Amino acid sequence: MASLRNRVEAILLAADKPASEADICEAVRATPAEVRAALREIGASLEGRGIVLREVAGGWRLATHPDCREAVERFLLPPKTHMSPASLETLSIVAYLQPVTRAEVESLRGVNVDGVMQTLEDRGLIKETGRKDTVGRPIIYGTTARFLEAFGLRSIEELPPLPEGAPRRIGGEVIPLPLSPARQQALGQIHESVEGHEGDQVPHAQSTLEHSVADELAHALEE
Repeated sequence: MASLRNRVEAILLAADKPASEADICEAVRATPAEVRAALREIGASLEGRGIVLREVAGGWRLATHPDCREAVERFLLPPKTHMSPASLETLSIVAYLQPVTRAEVESLRGVNVDGVMQTLEDRGLIKETGRKDTVGRPIIYGTTARFLEAFGLRSIEELPPLPEGAPRRIGGEVIPLPLSPARQQALGQIHESVEGHEGDQVPHAQSTLEHSVADELAHALEE
């Protein structure tokens, strides 16, 4: 019979989503302590290789090493699949202020977000989570397990902290800070130039949550 480590490794390779500790324990008929020890062995054996063991979205999975990202993306993804700045900005708002409605996202971005929201849904990064208990009962959105996996997060709590001056959710409502007249005029000009041309923007292949998402909310409210 194969060793516990080999059986756990085989499960991780076959899994199409992060495998939870409980599911692994059930599959290999082992205790949580034994499975955790096997996971540590597997992680240690991958040091210095192009594959890593990651704990993401409430489970474990084998993934490509971050240092190999550019090569893997060139192999798997055509350039058009990279996230545009508009998509990243919208995703950041949903991630930090969820559950959030389209109208709330639009109130912060200042442009129609129907197309961008649909793209994020199609990619499995956001999903409908219910309806808001208000007039019209608009659909509310949140991020998915795939979002956590894509950005290497175990939970939403691991998002980088919001910068000073970013909008917050208070009493269930999104509260943006007031803009100075000069900043409001500048943002209006930017929105006019962007609206209707979001798909034409140059993609940011190396966009990351740490360096882009949190800042997107702050930049929109800077004095």
